[in-house]
Amino acid sequence: MALKKDISLKDNFGVERQFAGAIIKVAEVGGTKASQTAIVVFTNNETVLTKKTYTFDANLDGPNFIKQAYEHLKTLPEFADAADV
Repeated sequence: MALKKDISLKDNFGVERQFAGAIIKVAEVGGTKASQTAIVVFTNNETVLTKKTYTFDANLDGPNFIKQAYEHLKTLPEFADAADV
């Protein structure tokens, strides 16, 4: 499971760079029964571009936490146009 979308990131010098078709994967999920934190990795041709963390409310009766993390990401404006891959 992963997402795919064009992204824009600033490099170490503050220059905005565009990456077409970046792959977005949930690498790790952990937390408590109430709240989970997902570590999300953005890659381009097997090169890690950046990592970000996102927090979401856990649903103990829902699907596994990794699936819940992807479902949460898709609700965020940042991932509005991301495609499932």
